[in-house]
Formats: sequence, structure tokens, C-alpha cells
Amino acid sequence: MATCPTCGFTFEPADPQNACCPQCGTLFVATSESVAGEPSDDAPVASGSAQASAAPEQPTSAQNGAPENTAAASAGAASGNTSASATAAPTGTNPTETFPGAPETSIAPQPVYQPSPLKRAWMDFKASPGKLWIIFKLALFQFVPGVGSLVLNGYVYTWAREQALGRHLPLPQKIVRPGVLDNGLYIYGVSVIMTVALFVLALLSATVFGALGLGAVYVLLVIAFIICCLPFFAAMYMRTALCGRVRSGLNVKRAWSLFAAPGKTGQIFAATWAPAIISIAVTLLCEVVWFAVVVGSAASVAYSMPSAYLPDSYIVAQMLSLMVSFIPITLVLCFAIFFVSTTASIVSARALGYWVQDFHPEGWPEYQENVKYYMDRAV
Repeated sequence: MATCPTCGFTFEPADPQNACCPQCGTLFVATSESVAGEPSDDAPVASGSAQASAAPEQPTSAQNGAPENTAAASAGAASGNTSASATAAPTGTNPTETFPGAPETSIAPQPVYQPSPLKRAWMDFKASPGKLWIIFKLALFQFVPGVGSLVLNGYVYTWAREQALGRHLPLPQKIVRPGVLDNGLYIYGVSVIMTVALFVLALLSATVFGALGLGAVYVLLVIAFIICCLPFFAAMYMRTALCGRVRSGLNVKRAWSLFAAPGKTGQIFAATWAPAIISIAVTLLCEVVWFAVVVGSAASVAYSMPSAYLPDSYIVAQMLSLMVSFIPITLVLCFAIFFVSTTASIVSARALGYWVQDFHPEGWPEYQENVKYYMDRAV
């Protein structure tokens, strides 16, 4: 006798080596053990047509996609309790499957590293084409009193404004373009007003601290105040460039809300003071070089005139030639100072653009009012 491994039908095979089940048509190789009624472990799997015909006779759990558990299915069929076989835990369950009551495991997202605003500003500056020629032209503007700071502030804060509004552009090749002089004039107005206000405050506080005999405390407070004023003024200048109004920049309450935002104070300190320290260091170095040249030249001239009987015209001629000889070295050192300070201003302003971008300035009422004003003018 042979037993079909698919449907379990017991029959007498015609050929013990190549048996065919008369019930389901499964072809399999009958061995001596299967002929005796004991199914072999290495019996072949039924063909596709036979599996399709035998599919309705499989247990309910196997039809629903769960792995078949032979022991649980046979026990459920013997007892007639279908609910027990449906709720029995299969042994071949996928380990990634989630069951009711099992603890949920979640993977926390890894924080994405984002460079600081100052580092991103420096990368933008290095990637800008023609940056040295632009700095050269801006440094030449600094030799014109008043006009140089107006053009420089308008240029750098206009570039920072573009980044704050999400317009990632390189350094513009044109120095004076629409909006540059306007922003420079507004920032210049805010700077003058705040400087006058701080000067009056400094006089009053100096009088009070001097009357109390706390001169050393006053000096320390002034130093701390200056350190805090530079980044705070930068926030006011950035608001002025974004909103296009002097009164928007003078809004101390709004500027303080940006300056004191959690996690933003350190960034604006780094964006303003790191370039400023480099600029101050270069300025001090150039002054030391200039002073050494002046003192050395004056000492050499004085040593060359040991006699008191020299005519006055000779002494005046020597002094005039000495002063004329100082002009080239003075111009070179001034240009070096302007070149470094211009670079520091560009990088610092660009970092402020990245810094204020997180506050979404395009949604500020002052910015929308400014946009509407210029649109009405254009119409």
C-alpha cells in the first residue's frame, strides 16, 4: 500500500517506483516505506496543478497567509475546535511581525549635522567667482569718507538679505545696484541714532558711577556692554535691511526677541565677533608696522642732523621729505586694513543672513508691508 503525501489517500500503486495518486493525480516516487503505509521524509513536493486542486482542503490559518503548523492543525481537526487551531501560535512566524501586546521598538532619527552660520558664510564666500576683485573695489570705496561705509553696508547686508529670504546667490559682481544705497542709508541712520543714544547713556552713567566712586566697575561694565552691543546692533541692521525701514531696525523689542532666542545668541556672537577680532588684529599689526617705520625714519633723520648750526630751511626740507616718504607706506597699510575689514564684513553679514533665516522673515508683518509698498510704487 502507498499513501499520497498530498491528500493522504491510501491505495495500491501499479508501479512502486513511479506512483500516481488516483484521488488527486499527484506523481511521486514510492519507496518501500511508503508502500508499507509510512510516508517517507524525502517524498517530493506535489506539482503545481495538484497543489492548486488541494488548496481548498488546507487549514484556515494556512489560507490566510500564516505558516502551516502540522501538529496544531491535526489537533484542531481531531477535537473539532476551529478556534483553537486559529489562535495557535505558529512555529514558523516571521520574527519581524508585530503581535498585539508586544512591545513596540522604534529607532530614533539620527540628527543631521549642519554647519554653523559662520562656516556656511565662509564657504559661500570662497565659492563666489571674482571675490578678490569685488573686495578690491569695495576697499577702494573706503578711502572716500562717508561714502565707503554707505556702499559697504548696503552691499553686504543686501547679500545677507537675499540669503535670509532663501535666495542662495553668490557675491554680486555689480557693487552699486538697486537697493544697495537704500539699505546702506537706512543702516547708517540706525547706526547714528543708536550711537547718539549710547553716548548720552554713557555720559549719564559715568556721572553716576563717578559720584559713587565706582570708576573701575564702570569701566568693566562699559567693556561688557560694548561686547554685547556689536551683535545686538547687527541684529538691528539685519532687521533694517529686511524690512526696509529705519523704524523697523530701531524696534528694540523685536531685535531683542531675535537676539535672545534659545540657541541663537551664541551663533550671532560668533558671526559678528570672530571676523571682527581678525580685522582688529590685522589693524593693530598694520599700526605697529607704521609706527615702527615712522619712529625709525624720524630717528635716522635726527641722527643725520647733529649740528645745531644747520639752517632752518634744511630742517624743514628734511621734515617734508620725511612726511612725503610716509605716504606710500601709509596708503599700502590702509588698503590692507580696508581689504581685511571688507572681507570680515562680507562674511559676517552673510552669516547673519543664515542666522535670521531660521526666523522666517518672509512672514514678518514689516517685511510684507515693505513688499507691498514697493509693489504699489512699481504699479
